[in-house]
Amino acid sequence: MGHDVSAALDRVLARRQRHVAVLAGDGTVRDAVEKLAGLAPGHWLPDLLILPGGRTNLTAADLVPRGDALGTLSDALARAGDGRWDSAVVERRPLGIVQAPAPPRFGFFFGGAWVDSVVRRAQDHRYGGTGPLRTGHLSSPWVVAKLAALAMVGRADLSTPALAIEAEGCGSLYGDMRLLLATTLLHRTGALDPYAPRGHGPLRLTAVTAGARRFWSALPRLLTGRYSTAMTADKGYLSGRCERVRITGLAGYVLDGERFDTDPARPIEIVPGPALRFFSR
Repeated sequence: MGHDVSAALDRVLARRQRHVAVLAGDGTVRDAVEKLAGLAPGHWLPDLLILPGGRTNLTAADLVPRGDALGTLSDALARAGDGRWDSAVVERRPLGIVQAPAPPRFGFFFGGAWVDSVVRRAQDHRYGGTGPLRTGHLSSPWVVAKLAALAMVGRADLSTPALAIEAEGCGSLYGDMRLLLATTLLHRTGALDPYAPRGHGPLRLTAVTAGARRFWSALPRLLTGRYSTAMTADKGYLSGRCERVRITGLAGYVLDGERFDTDPARPIEIVPGPALRFFSR
């Protein structure tokens, strides 16, 4: 966790400052979320206003769809000033990533298999040189586009780890995995929402095996959440809501853009984290 974020939140907690604005990208937001989610049950918590200020802003976009930082801040200040703040506050539960004996990690977007590989490649590309296609906003889309083209002809060399995935309330999937995604975000804007509208529980999960039937032709449906009746676990697709997830065989993952290496011999559990309060509209 960033020392500056932790120290700033220590001061917020000490003086019980109720309204806290975080102008940052997903990585720094994750630092703040992990600090607060790791407090003892029943500990006093502030309300967070997440403003988009980084390279990726999935959490901010989910809480305030299509909101720009200045406009959202202005609206929040007006609501705090005239007593309407509480009507705009929602509770959200981050993902808790648990692999004993390490302490749990918390965040909103988890990715493994191809997602983990692509994020790591994009970060290595960005920090491996100079120029607009290395350090600019086009660097990550450039890497993703190249890898997508290579993947379609089987030359991307992306990780397809052999995993055992058991999702309580959703089902199970075993084999070499192409895609592995989990979130508690709702993806309220845009077409991208790669989770099937089925099952129950606070977690949203999608996993796809390397041998999934008609993967490339089904990909547009998968990415937009429009799963067909043929996209089932016995065909290599597991997606929907669930209570918790247990994954065995995973050697690494990304959480809100930050990469973590793990012991594949020990299972990882994804569970709902504690409820945190956020400004939303």
